Amino acid sequence: MLLKTHLVFAVFVILLFVSHVNNKLVFVGLVLASTVFLDIDSSHSSLGRYLVFRPFQFLVRHRGFIHSFTLAFVFSALLAIFWPVGSFGFFVGYSLHLITDSFTKEGIQPFWPLKARSRGVLRSGGRVEETIFLSMFLINVILFFIIFIF
Repeated sequence: MLLKTHLVFAVFVILLFVSHVNNKLVFVGLVLASTVFLDIDSSHSSLGRYLVFRPFQFLVRHRGFIHSFTLAFVFSALLAIFWPVGSFGFFVGYSLHLITDSFTKEGIQPFWPLKARSRGVLRSGGRVEETIFLSMFLINVILFFIIFIF
């Protein structure tokens, strides 16, 4: 999935959960950051294009172990130990990225080191993804007005 599609789903989930969390800024920031950060393993991603991530990309393959719930659980558990207020937002953003990527043809390896992959039918950057993005954007606008205006 493209960055904009990951972000539009992140905003949707933020709108659903933000009224139920105590530290709203931490929650929003970590959902957005963890949603975006996963693609540092790809030199083609918006964040992964920066040269600082090239050595890391040399060591790991895109949608490998970083794109797994195994790592999401480990990182979230560590965060819960050292910074509990941030663990929920981090886990939500990380998991959301994995779930949306699982709908693409490339898929993900959800429970690395197990070899099984979860794949969908969407082509990253294709027309269907663009339609999903526009639909979710419209839903987010409507939901925003329902929650904050009416």
